[in-house]
Amino acid sequence: MNRYKLIISIVILIVSLIILIDKIFTTGPIQIILESGQEIVSQNSNYYTLEEVLLLIVSAFLVGLSAIFIYYNSDGSIKEYLLPKEKDKSRELLIANLLKCDEKKVYQNIVNSNGEILQNKLVVITGLSKVKITRILYGLEQKKLITKERYGFTNMVRLKRQ
Repeated sequence: MNRYKLIISIVILIVSLIILIDKIFTTGPIQIILESGQEIVSQNSNYYTLEEVLLLIVSAFLVGLSAIFIYYNSDGSIKEYLLPKEKDKSRELLIANLLKCDEKKVYQNIVNSNGEILQNKLVVITGLSKVKITRILYGLEQKKLITKERYGFTNMVRLKRQ
């Protein structure tokens, strides 16, 4: 959802900039009616009609609003939101290095299975007993690294994303 908001704000930014540039740099004839009733047509670019002024104000406001939204929601890289994200496993590797041996083994298996795995599958993969896996998962859950939810006769174990 955030990606679509960012794309919409970029489109608004571009359209508003085009309108601003178009209105500022293109001159059109201005008709001025004096009190005497005399009409003067001017090609001077220093004058704008009320409609043009309002359009310039709205466009400038939208440019500023879009730019602020993009700046605060892009985390320094707009490309990150426009292109598909690659899995960043550096956080998971750092966490795994801080865990005990068996916890590390279980955590690595969860990470390697794209962040979710069935508890009974962990028993098979790691070769640890059901009781040992249950205790390790309880410890990881207490450390707020994973979540468990009931899935038939077993549990679905998922990495907690932050």
